Order: sequence, then structure tokens, then C-alpha cells
Amino acid sequence: MKYIFLIVAVLLALGGYYFINRSSGSKNIQPTVEQKDAEKINLTLATSKGDINLELYPSAAPKTVANFVKLVSSGFYNGTKFHRVIADFMIQGGDPLSKTDDPRVGSGGPGYRFEDEINPKSIGVDDVVIAQLESAGYKYNYNLKSLPVDVGALAMANSGPNTNGSQFFIVTYSPQPHLNGKHTVFGKVADGASMGMVRNIKQGDVIQSVTISQ
Repeated sequence: MKYIFLIVAVLLALGGYYFINRSSGSKNIQPTVEQKDAEKINLTLATSKGDINLELYPSAAPKTVANFVKLVSSGFYNGTKFHRVIADFMIQGGDPLSKTDDPRVGSGGPGYRFEDEINPKSIGVDDVVIAQLESAGYKYNYNLKSLPVDVGALAMANSGPNTNGSQFFIVTYSPQPHLNGKHTVFGKVADGASMGMVRNIKQGDVIQSVTISQ
């Protein structure tokens, strides 16, 4: 799988606290994010609980995928922890401060920020909501094939518009439509066994390594 062309430089200032809001709902079994007719990148998160297979979609978020691949290739995520887990909602990781249990955990990143990659119309966000989000500072790319924040979605955690860095979250049980238009979804959990592993993750579990499959 070709992914070298995806690597892009993103050199902006770091800051902010990465978070998403809690919501809960019915417990589905399989990841529901779908992506058709698109090149994908396969990778595996080897965790202290077991392996989680993921798929990344460059057509949905090319810069975000490039950033993730770059960080993975440098070993950035190795030894980081899932520092935030909310039952029936999501697991969150990717903060380098979690390697040492730094009290500032939740605010760390790679040393830069980059913009969101979201096409709200492609995921059914209402025009009124889009206008409200744009007024709040969100800027959208209507040429992208965005993915919704559904079960199994792999998305960027952030502290508001255009504050992406290294932290990410995976939705565990129910779709989160209230997050559509606010978070860049750049991949999904690849299979049911991996989805089960995601649901077994507890706060403090470690990402031992991340491997990209060609």
C-alpha cells in the first residue's frame, strides 16, 4: 500500500487541552463507519490488552492520515497510554505526556497543530448547524469524502477548531452525531475482533507499538 506520498509537514504551535464530550447509547457489535472505493492504509496497534487493527482513509482526511503515518513511522505513539476512557462512549490516546504519567496528561502533542479536514455536508450535518459551527470558527473542505463519528470511528481529539495534533479517540458503542462537523474522522476499526479489543481497553492500558501494513 502506497502511503509515502501522504507525508506532509505541519509546523504550527502546540497548545490547548484535547477533549471530546461524553454521550452514551445502545451497544452495537460491529464498527459502523463505512468507506467505499477508496485506497486505505492498514495498521495495527499492539496494546497491553492485545492487537487492534485499524484502517486509515486518505480520501477522507489526507493531511490527517499523513500526520498519523508520520508519527507512527517515528515511533511517536510507542509507550503512550490510553489516558482517557469513558464507558459506553470512547477511548482516547496519543498524548506523549502519558508515557511518564505527567500531571499535565491530556494537554500534550507533537509540538504543532493542524487544521480540521471535514466536509459536513457529506455526513448529513444540517445547514443551520453548519452555519453555527462556521460562526464558531470551523472551516470546512467541501471536496472531501468525510466519515461520520460512528461506532468504530477513529477521529482526532481536539480543543476546538483547527487544534489537531497527535491525540485521537475511537468510538466504542454508539454513533455520536453531535460530534459530526467538530472532529476529523480519518479511519475506523477494521474488524469485529478488534472492536471487541477496543471495548476491553481501560484507562492506563499501553500502546506498545504501531505497525503499518503495506
